[in-house]
Amino acid sequence: MKAAEGAGAGIGAGGAAGSAPGPDAEKGQAAASAAASGGIPWPGPAAPFPAYRGVKSVLIIKTSALGDIVHALPSLYALRSLFPEARVGWAVEPRFADLLPGPPWIDFLVPFRKAEMRAKTVFGKIKALKELRREMLSRRFDLALDLQGLMKSTMIALLSGARRRLGYCEMREGSSLFTRAVKGPNRDGHVIRRYMDVVGALGPAPGEVRFPLPGCGRERERFRARLAAEGDGRPLALLFPGAGWPSKLWPAASYAALAVMLADSGMAVALGGGPADAPLAREIASTPGAPPMPDLCGATDIKGLMGLTSLASLCVGADTGPLHLAAAQGTPTVSLFGPSSGERAGTWGPAARYVASGAPCSPCFKRSCPAKEFVCMGGIEPSAVFGACRELMGLFPPEAAGRFPQAPPGGVRP
Repeated sequence: MKAAEGAGAGIGAGGAAGSAPGPDAEKGQAAASAAASGGIPWPGPAAPFPAYRGVKSVLIIKTSALGDIVHALPSLYALRSLFPEARVGWAVEPRFADLLPGPPWIDFLVPFRKAEMRAKTVFGKIKALKELRREMLSRRFDLALDLQGLMKSTMIALLSGARRRLGYCEMREGSSLFTRAVKGPNRDGHVIRRYMDVVGALGPAPGEVRFPLPGCGRERERFRARLAAEGDGRPLALLFPGAGWPSKLWPAASYAALAVMLADSGMAVALGGGPADAPLAREIASTPGAPPMPDLCGATDIKGLMGLTSLASLCVGADTGPLHLAAAQGTPTVSLFGPSSGERAGTWGPAARYVASGAPCSPCFKRSCPAKEFVCMGGIEPSAVFGACRELMGLFPPEAAGRFPQAPPGGVRP
């Protein structure tokens, strides 16, 4: 096993700076003032390459999932440096729409209802695609950026009517036949950098990694009040035991052992995730010797998840969306990697660490273990994960981050 802070390979503090801004220093100032109120300053202007100077409307295609959309947000930041006044749309599944910021970053969303599309008859699919095409043609897209790299996303790019279609280097399912695959300098690096290479093909966009997320102040205060009813003022460590792949799951006993170590170090521990993660959370919480852990599985939508993770001093879990969302907000994270690669998809930022399995078959990039033994995740020792947590807490003291809120006077529930 190895613990890595990811200073290289695109997992560290954002990598080298991009090329110098273009000469048009005043362009986009109105948008800049509007964006500044959202927490992420508007990027400095850069001049697009001559072939793209007439672009007035851009479609970004990244329909799912949570962590993948988070990884694509720095490309939006870079894009706005080149086209501050262009209309920008984003094709996304409606269940992830709350993850995307509104104007001036994104002017409108293009809903892609994957589940509904699958359930339709052939004629129903044709009708739905015609409606989607009609809507997108009305937007008069000059350019489509396919950051999904699948046939479904290429289909959206084709239906958009955009004559210029670019995608990142790992186009799959024959999608490169219809969309130009950009093979930039980071083709073997972190996925965030690979997405940003697509924007880099349009002009000298900035190289800094910034995540233009929507605000979550209301949800943050809602969870602050909820946690205050159960808290005692200790720093909050959130464990996310769920994972999109069965092969990414860390054993419940390992999470319980880590929870004991975190509690002994002076932290309060809570469990988070979606409704499907509740059985695993209950198993962890009921492990003999485990500390008391509030179970928040299923208690958050996307905005709520943002608010909750922004309150934490530390988040720990597998290679999964909530960890990437927490890291994008600057919350210290320790992620666990077995079948996937931390160098390619680890949480990003100076407060991000990952612990990788030392299994010889890791990473295999398989959703289920071919050997049926799950040796990679099972071989990650809780002590190694706690060591990464302890390192982060030394570099980013809980007093400077989120804290488990104090209970209201008298223990009154809000």
